[in-house]
Amino acid sequence: MRIPILFCWFVILLGVFAAKRRKAERHGEDSEREFWERENAANAVRKQDISNLDYVDLSGVTLPFALFPDEYLTQCEREVMDLKEKRILNLTGISNTDLKMQYGAANLTALTQYDQNFTRLVRTLNAWGHRLHELSHTQEAITVLAFAISIGSDIKATYQLLAELYQQEGDFQKIKALIPQARTLNSLMKEPILSMLEQFSEST
Repeated sequence: MRIPILFCWFVILLGVFAAKRRKAERHGEDSEREFWERENAANAVRKQDISNLDYVDLSGVTLPFALFPDEYLTQCEREVMDLKEKRILNLTGISNTDLKMQYGAANLTALTQYDQNFTRLVRTLNAWGHRLHELSHTQEAITVLAFAISIGSDIKATYQLLAELYQQEGDFQKIKALIPQARTLNSLMKEPILSMLEQFSEST
């Protein structure tokens, strides 16, 4: 009795699928084992000195505080002033395991808080810059947005509005200067930001 060709192909495909599934399972088990081995090693790292890390320093920064009577601007300004007294650290793209490996598990809580302060800061700066733009305070908006990018913000809307304002000002070199800054980002937003900036550059 002849076995139908379709049945033979079905058996072959089942075999290939089963082999790939076993390979994927082995890979997953290996990855999980490696993760926990590294996590255990990270938890054993002694506490390191983190006093000299590259903290964001707001003390000497000139930003447009208290220039315009607007409730939303005032809220943004208060947020930034509140953060001025806190430690702020850009840890975007660095996993908790990597932080523990480098600085010790005992520092993780503090470092997480410093990173949250950074996220809060760049979001506030983005909102502040956009509100200044809405109120037609172009130069002040540029100042705020440019500062956000200088400290490592990876918010695409910050880059986009700043590029638009530079374009309106006819300052095309500054648009191009944003590209090297974006290349330093350690973030999933790096490529979308670069793509957007390249489009701006091509249109100038």
